[in-house]
Amino acid sequence: MTTPLALLLDFDGTLVPTARTPDGVMVSEELRALIAAACERLDGRLAIVSGRSLGQLDQLWGRALWPVTVAASHGQELRHDGRVRAPAPPRIFASLARATEARFGAAQGVVIELKSHGLGLHYRLAPRLHEQVRAWAEECAAAHDLVIQEGEMVYELRQPGADKGDAVRAIMAMAPFRGSSPLYIGDDFTDIAAIEAARALGGRGLAVGSRIAAHADGVLADPAAVLEGIRALAAGKRAAFIT
Repeated sequence: MTTPLALLLDFDGTLVPTARTPDGVMVSEELRALIAAACERLDGRLAIVSGRSLGQLDQLWGRALWPVTVAASHGQELRHDGRVRAPAPPRIFASLARATEARFGAAQGVVIELKSHGLGLHYRLAPRLHEQVRAWAEECAAAHDLVIQEGEMVYELRQPGADKGDAVRAIMAMAPFRGSSPLYIGDDFTDIAAIEAARALGGRGLAVGSRIAAHADGVLADPAAVLEGIRALAAGKRAAFIT
């Protein structure tokens, strides 16, 4: 008997192309419909695992995301069957956002992404400030007992604790995921822990692009290739990334 598939998906850089700024991402009606169809085809065994906060994701997706299991804030927030499990948002990140604004100022191109459980310091618009942003992130982390999560042209400050690997393990312990084989797809350093967790649970992990290809069981070229595979899966065909 074939073990059923569970599909766990990163968001930025996996389902949608990485934008120049966090608020530059758009979720199309086609993507909403595709995820709904794939979730139905998998009998609910589809989850989004993202570094964005739950509030950010809901703002982008609207009601389309409500039936889908979502692990947000690198696993600090988990919504399943309409119920949310999350600690109270800490106040430190709003304070650090103000301090970062005072340190760099919007005119310099550092984009500050305040989340419920983290703070993203994006330097995509100001690559010349890479070292300064890293030094500031290290200073903030040391002063407030935070950890730094490096991503594609971003340093994210967050509290020690849950990562995407923890999120995968939590999701796979719940019905209807329990007993299925996880396939995790992601593109950035934060997704490595999730790929390792999927493997430990008898599944696989795929990279989107080359950034974490060495840590994955296979590589998909870009988000368009991910959507092509999900489209085949939703149509009842054997998606290329499953073979």
